[in-house]
Amino acid sequence: METFLFDSDRATVDSLKNIFFTNPCLSFAYQSFYVIDSYGKYTLVSDHVFLEKEKDRLFSFCHLKDKSLKVLLQPLLALDMSLLFGMDKDMYAFLLRSLINPVFIHSLSPLIKAWYNKSLMVFPKLMHVVINEHAIDVLCVEQGNLLFVNSYNYDNTNDIIYYIMYICKQTGFDQIEDNLTISGNKTCCRSVLSIVNQYVRKTNYLKPTLNGYQVAVDQDLTLDMIALIECGV
Repeated sequence: METFLFDSDRATVDSLKNIFFTNPCLSFAYQSFYVIDSYGKYTLVSDHVFLEKEKDRLFSFCHLKDKSLKVLLQPLLALDMSLLFGMDKDMYAFLLRSLINPVFIHSLSPLIKAWYNKSLMVFPKLMHVVINEHAIDVLCVEQGNLLFVNSYNYDNTNDIIYYIMYICKQTGFDQIEDNLTISGNKTCCRSVLSIVNQYVRKTNYLKPTLNGYQVAVDQDLTLDMIALIECGV
């Protein structure tokens, strides 16, 4: 795995162009080439009411209209839902013309599919909290039903604990029988769990594994990348 860092002194698209021009491997033809948007605004829409020609209007119900964003569609076929997310128009246009057959997805798409599959094998509700650098993603599923999905910015671990306990109340999460897993920065996860496990009996820190094998720290594979490799979208 190779990581390319953005130049903070350049505009995002200019920095991206420089990365492409100095790393010819990005212009090779691959069997699959996924572009994962990790921080873009998103919303979920039931396929019962979704019309592709209305995706911009549906997206604007949840987010203020932003002319700099391109609204993209990610079908979630197993759940009869579609995920709409926004990507910077200039970045999207550059990636579209620079990559060979890219597939644009939101980072939550493979996670939702992976945890949907997992929920079919167990009876209690499953709540999953992914702690990123400045935000958390929270999903709650029960027997193939997506009960809740949202993302929250946070300043400290107290914010994370507040969101978890509030979502427990909002979703009817049984703090005795249902399961809560947390993944992300190990130190932060342990700090959150030290408090949350006083109120939720079945808690677990989810170690990154790929096809049953624990992922080495230096591989730096995020949970969404692992889910994409194992489950696709």
